Amino acid sequence: MKQYLFSFFVGILFLIGGCGSDSDDFNRQSETATYELTFTSNWSNTNFPTNYPNNRHFSGLIGLTHNSNVNLFKVGELASAGVVTVAETGSKDDIKPEINSVINTGKGHTTIDGDGLSVANLDAGENSVTVTFTVTQDFPLISLVTMLAPSPDWFAGIDSLSLKDGDNWLTTLSKDVKTYDAGSDDGTTFTANNAPLTPHVNISLLTSERTDTDFENGLHYSNGLPIGTIAIKRIE
Repeated sequence: MKQYLFSFFVGILFLIGGCGSDSDDFNRQSETATYELTFTSNWSNTNFPTNYPNNRHFSGLIGLTHNSNVNLFKVGELASAGVVTVAETGSKDDIKPEINSVINTGKGHTTIDGDGLSVANLDAGENSVTVTFTVTQDFPLISLVTMLAPSPDWFAGIDSLSLKDGDNWLTTLSKDVKTYDAGSDDGTTFTANNAPLTPHVNISLLTSERTDTDFENGLHYSNGLPIGTIAIKRIE
């Protein structure tokens, strides 16, 4: 009888342990994880009124998943030609080959390529856009940029954001998206005429005179509001 009871309780404990495994495995160290990223704009005349451009919009999202051996952009360093092109024109034509080069040299894994937010989108109250991507254990970081348009050379982005918490994949994550100056144009307002900088200067968080914009260190100078936010949710 004692042997029977012992075996019975061992079986129960085994079943209890097994019941939680499916749920736990979703967060544990699987080789890959698929995420849905939603970028939401805060850019409005109410939130950022100084020299607010009525035709404001964001270019298409572009970035990649990568490891810690590379940055798509970094404060205090020169912007690549591709990042400058995004910041000045919104075009992805120059940055895509740079991303492919990073992937081909083993420092990146997957391109993140999404839509932007047009004037029509924003005027209609459609202030968010979503893109899906997959990360791996060797490439758990994501970086992403989008142009603030119109602007001299300003972009919003995230740099080397990790989707891991120790050995586990994050289930959800929210983050402010700061605004940067690519260092290629000396314009000080959204609709300033082209004023190319030669040579270029390093990327910085956008800080302006109060008569030019509302930005200080990439956020609204008084209330800390970002130009946008991202919400990331694991879906697989």
